[in-house]
Amino acid sequence: MNSEDKAHLESIMQSFKQRLATSRVAQEQNQSKEAAGGADFKRVMSEVIRPAMEDIGRELKAGGHEYEIMEVGDERSQRDARITLMVRISGAPASAYRQDNTVEVSFHRTGATGVTIQVSTQIKQRKTGVAGQRGNYAASEITTELVQKEILKVLDEVFSAIKMKGGR
Repeated sequence: MNSEDKAHLESIMQSFKQRLATSRVAQEQNQSKEAAGGADFKRVMSEVIRPAMEDIGRELKAGGHEYEIMEVGDERSQRDARITLMVRISGAPASAYRQDNTVEVSFHRTGATGVTIQVSTQIKQRKTGVAGQRGNYAASEITTELVQKEILKVLDEVFSAIKMKGGR
């Protein structure tokens, strides 16, 4: 190989090495942000969200309703981490085939530091907008008050949307 071609090849390889090093640094930074975000969400989930859900759950149980708190996500699936409050409303019409009397409010991790609130229900709704995405927040914005207010908004909409036998 002549010296000019050899120098050109060395330049190509050197440029590639630099891009590769930059890529590795960026990847390590992203992994670090991802790990920190996962740890932050787990902290918020255990110190803020779960206790707020438990407070509401105890009140619902005292009122004759059932609740369950479910957590999903482990170290391998940090992006899928979520905590869900499932409420089974007693006295609401139910079916043997569907959970017509339940509502679920989930807080799940989105991105490196985001938290999204999602609602799902099988309750037939007179009002629209009960189910679906309810908000996006930074993990640092999640407080006990915010969690409880968001859940109470959902419960207010769901309880008022339940059609009772006899048309009420």
